[in-house]
Amino acid sequence: MTTYTADAVALLVYLVDALPRGADRAFAEAEAGETVIQAPATVLAEVLYSVSRDKDVRGVTLTGTPAAARRALVADGPVSLTPVGDEELAELAGIVHEFSIHDAFVVASHRARGTDAIITTDGAVRDAGVETIWE
Repeated sequence: MTTYTADAVALLVYLVDALPRGADRAFAEAEAGETVIQAPATVLAEVLYSVSRDKDVRGVTLTGTPAAARRALVADGPVSLTPVGDEELAELAGIVHEFSIHDAFVVASHRARGTDAIITTDGAVRDAGVETIWE
């Protein structure tokens, strides 16, 4: 089964139903149980923080609560929460100098868990040769 790692932008854009075709297809497949989308705990924390601040995403203001966003993504939604463990930290130690801390956690999780690609708009991740999907 295909497995993806999602970053915070992907999850936020999913919440406002504004994903482009490629990312939307991955989320639709996960909703149907055909693929798996994983998000590191640090990513979900970023999303919940953004929701708590009513951040604007793609022209839509996030107005729900962090608890509602967690339910929509993890409890009732297509995302599997993954803890940051020793394998992720070992990967992080080797790449933290290459990326922002946010990107490093996402890439480390992707590599440690062997996911097929990262759902992200982040050009720095793509430019580093990491498989991504978005468009």
